[in-house]
Amino acid sequence: MSELAGQIALVTGAARGIGKAIATRLAADGAHVVLADIAADAVRETASAIEALGGKASAVHLDVTDAGQIHAVLDDLLRALGKVDVLVSNAGSGKSNPFLETTQADLASQMALNFGAAFTCAQACAKPMRNAGYGRIVFITSVTGLAGPVNLSVYGSMKAGQMGLMRAMALELAAFGITANAVAPGPIDTELLRTVWPEDMVAEAADRIPARRIGKPEEVAHAVSFLVSPGAAFVNGVTLPVDGGFTAAGGYMAEIYRQRRYGQG
Repeated sequence: MSELAGQIALVTGAARGIGKAIATRLAADGAHVVLADIAADAVRETASAIEALGGKASAVHLDVTDAGQIHAVLDDLLRALGKVDVLVSNAGSGKSNPFLETTQADLASQMALNFGAAFTCAQACAKPMRNAGYGRIVFITSVTGLAGPVNLSVYGSMKAGQMGLMRAMALELAAFGITANAVAPGPIDTELLRTVWPEDMVAEAADRIPARRIGKPEEVAHAVSFLVSPGAAFVNGVTLPVDGGFTAAGGYMAEIYRQRRYGQG
């Protein structure tokens, strides 16, 4: 496929897991993908793997909680490649903590990583997109922003905030040929999930999802691929759950979290 041939895509949190799958898919769709991640060695390895498959990829070190770094990375990208057509804001992580035990430090760090970073990346990219008259922005949020999570109050709130921001952006940026959408994954089989969820919790979650399994990173990437494609030009301001029916079932995971204190990024 070459739907994105000639386009430049910036993907944050691209070293592993969902971000890696998204970057790999967009490169397969023909885009030159700039992979950004705080894990410098890992993101270079992922970019090299994409190039080995015949894709176009560049790797950059980026701490998305540092606005100065975000602007510097984008300035370098624009100097080297001339434009940015696609932003996928994926970087983020959740910390499991009961609401009453969440500290101000927890709140500040989660806001910086899971909301402030998305805002700053989107605003920085939207400006050159506006000048070009074209752009695609996708936030990777979470079903925790759609259904009230237990022990993930700050993370879920920030993901809900991303979806609110996305809808506001969709209204303001549409006149410039820019769409803004979100993908809300449910439990996805990543290295991170396997680190923080024990096997019995994975099995219990899968049993309660209507699809009777947890998702794959590639399934999230497929949704992103659609939203940034030319065929999605009239899709704007929506959140697409990729969750096997999680949200249709209505928050049934809460009882699992109520007994356990685990989080998923």
